Amino acid sequence: MPTNITPIRHIIFDFGGVFLNIDFSLTFQAFRKLSNKPFEEIFARGFDDPLLLDLETGKVSPEAFRDELRKRLEIGCSDELLDQAWNALLLDLPDHRVELARKVARNYRIFLLSNTNIIHYQKYNGEFRQRNGSNFDDLFEQAFWSHELGLRKPTTTCFDHVLKKSGIQLYNTVFIDDSRPNIDGALRAGLFAIHLKGDVNDLFDSKGNLITNQIESPD
Repeated sequence: MPTNITPIRHIIFDFGGVFLNIDFSLTFQAFRKLSNKPFEEIFARGFDDPLLLDLETGKVSPEAFRDELRKRLEIGCSDELLDQAWNALLLDLPDHRVELARKVARNYRIFLLSNTNIIHYQKYNGEFRQRNGSNFDDLFEQAFWSHELGLRKPTTTCFDHVLKKSGIQLYNTVFIDDSRPNIDGALRAGLFAIHLKGDVNDLFDSKGNLITNQIESPD
């Protein structure tokens, strides 16, 4: 742990790859089955395609997204089939990670910041609500979703907005994400950060206290 870190009071978690298991290859495969086109032909810039970025920041509606997908796929399939393919990457949200959030919340103020879109959100949050009787957001003091913010990681504007809205400070806050570009963005914004490479539970002890030896300091 760097010596210049004030004791951590706040934790901002990512969602996909931290709490929710995801496998992007499953969506690649699902679209290939629908159209026989490889994902990179449908989205020439991959997950940096402007259509996907606009969906993640709420600039394009689900209806417009699906219509554009039909054009690119050159098929006339239903909304349901398109959503099934788009949601194929979403896997399970293990109970031990849900319990971790509850445990950590006893020791820290915890927040969520996720790049996501309304179609994915409705899928995983609906399933969580069916199982638990509450929204996933309720585990956190505040949950920030890119499609609601109109902002996305790794921009410093996104991190600055979250800090301002949550009323927390840089010097005692750590951001946890499995994406290196997002970690680098958090560090540029002045946050402490942990690049998650395994299971998020491994970052905490049995009482939900953060193990701090993996924290990176901003420049």
